Amino acid sequence: MKKNEVVVNIFGNDYRVISDDLDPERIKEVAEIVDARMKEIHREFPLPSTTKIAVLACLNLVDEYLQREGQFNKKISTMEERIRSLILKIDEAVP
Repeated sequence: MKKNEVVVNIFGNDYRVISDDLDPERIKEVAEIVDARMKEIHREFPLPSTTKIAVLACLNLVDEYLQREGQFNKKISTMEERIRSLILKIDEAVP
């Protein structure tokens, strides 16, 4: 399998990222999101520790992910219920 490698800059530091799964453009996109979130947190809370800013960014991003995952799962459940209801109606209508 081909390894993809790209150098990204996050919060003023360069990181060499190697991945089997992600293409270089996806790696850059993810790095840009992390960089933006760290800069946003640093503007709001000018902490001297890059590690603390990174941890807060990580917590923030994971919380956002879990909220969206919950919303997605709720929509899936709603759609499954509607599909079951429609199947029952079709079964009743077709002799």
